[in-house]
Amino acid sequence: MVKCDTNLPQSAYVLRALLYVALTAGIMAQATSLWANDIRPEEGHLAPDFALKTLDGKTVRLSDLRGKKVVLINFWATWCPPCRSEMPTMQQIYTDYKGKGFEILAINIERDSKEEILEFMKELRLTFPVLLDSDMKVTRRYRLIGLPVSMLIDRQGIIRSKEIGYHDWTDKESRKRVESLLK
Repeated sequence: MVKCDTNLPQSAYVLRALLYVALTAGIMAQATSLWANDIRPEEGHLAPDFALKTLDGKTVRLSDLRGKKVVLINFWATWCPPCRSEMPTMQQIYTDYKGKGFEILAINIERDSKEEILEFMKELRLTFPVLLDSDMKVTRRYRLIGLPVSMLIDRQGIIRSKEIGYHDWTDKESRKRVESLLK
């Protein structure tokens, strides 16, 4: 409880209270604007933008695909058994839908492993783009703690589904989801 100084006029108390309210409102407005800019990487939210290099050094920016393609982002590593298992299902869905406005961005999180990634891609006959996140900035931005993680993003850039762990992208439900976004 705040003690009142009986020697001050009542208008001084009102002025103090108004100053306190204004200051608090300003701080809250600032905090709210910060929260509003913090895009949550969850279903129903805009996917955070990023720019990463491909294996051949080209830069791919997620926002460049907005309005144009349905995108499957997949975070993975060559040493991850569930990642290895789901890659052929990703390749199949990529082959089936790439000509219809579908793109895969496979984001590898390993450091200094270009050779291993190329061998991995060759062994599994993977043709979709691989992006390198060796400093894991994008991985942290998406708040990931395990692998693999996939996010299906619509043409407007909104995350429509998030899969944690192995996922068979050739199953009926997954195909239905992709096809509905491609319409």
